Amino acid sequence: MTQTAVPVPSARPPARRPGFRPDVEGLRALALGLVLLYQAGVPGTAGGRLGVDVFFVISGFLITGLLVREVETTGRIDLPRFYARRARRILPSAVSVSIAVLLIVAVVAPTTLARVGIDAVAASLQVANWRYVVADLSGLNPVGVGSPLLHYWSLAVEEQFYLAWPPLVVLTAWLARRRQGVLRRWLAAVAGGLALLSLGASVFLTPLSGTVAYLSTPTRAWQLAAGALLALAVPALLALARKAWWPAAAAGSGVVGLAMVLTSAHWTGAVDYPGSAALVPTLGTVILIASGVGAPGVVQRLFSWAPVQAAGRLSYVWYLWHLPVIYVAEEMGVQSWLVLLGAEVLIGGALAWLTAVLIERPFRFAPRWAANASRGLLLGAGFTVLGVLAGISAVVLS
Repeated sequence: MTQTAVPVPSARPPARRPGFRPDVEGLRALALGLVLLYQAGVPGTAGGRLGVDVFFVISGFLITGLLVREVETTGRIDLPRFYARRARRILPSAVSVSIAVLLIVAVVAPTTLARVGIDAVAASLQVANWRYVVADLSGLNPVGVGSPLLHYWSLAVEEQFYLAWPPLVVLTAWLARRRQGVLRRWLAAVAGGLALLSLGASVFLTPLSGTVAYLSTPTRAWQLAAGALLALAVPALLALARKAWWPAAAAGSGVVGLAMVLTSAHWTGAVDYPGSAALVPTLGTVILIASGVGAPGVVQRLFSWAPVQAAGRLSYVWYLWHLPVIYVAEEMGVQSWLVLLGAEVLIGGALAWLTAVLIERPFRFAPRWAANASRGLLLGAGFTVLGVLAGISAVVLS
């Protein structure tokens, strides 16, 4: 659910940068769609929660690619600039939606306002996953929402990962340079080791504590690391893409990868998750992205279709709104999965578009905030404080 941008002279989205992958943008729409189906309780989609797994792989792929290209181009990583971009991308929309949720809860479910206020504080501090681990609000049932901010756990996992990963890339780049090693190989060793440790923790903990395994960063980091490993392999894939057999092989593997993700949504709801079961959709996503290197196949053309691209661009803010919409509908007594899905698509989509136009794009692209790292970091700090104060106020006033 992560994408970075360069400063541009307006609040409008910038032109597509070199290396932009429209199929990866469209893949976000698939991830979002799986989550929407799952959360509405559509029959046969209980495993659709794995849409978050797809987001994790995409995020690891995009961010690592960005970091490595910066090192290879400039010889360094501007960490303040990186975190300023993250702050502009993530925090204005996330905090604004959480404040809106507090206001909605105050009207439709005032007796839960104090608890949701604590959730808002945790969400603003990027520790929502640990908040729900402690509270045991795993929310893995496709019907019934423990908190309208429960889905912020996945944002917290990503942000916690990115607190550690860029500095680790910097350290690895320094060591590789000192040892005259190949940067991508050194990083692949680091990311591979991280992935193995994290996957092992996930497999071990899933049968012992499903909540911890599902929500914690150590048991989810391997999926972000899988995306990172794929980003590091792009030059090798580009070399393969020059082979005569690559277009046919890539097209076929793209279909296989898509089938792995889609079929996983049918059976993963009936098994302990994530654990080893998460390997199937995660590797399917890796195959999908890898198959898009070089000539696009039928799957890439599908994900590059304009309506899919539009949904992919809105996927982050749409994800922020989908659970609050479900929460309100259930508080109003709605039980039909068809109505819930319609509300997610129509109401959630409309709120996502408004949020993107009024909040996400202005703060993300406007020169006032994108001009330098200090402003972006101050903006992020300001929104974090605002979200924490709103959550505390909800607790005090309830």
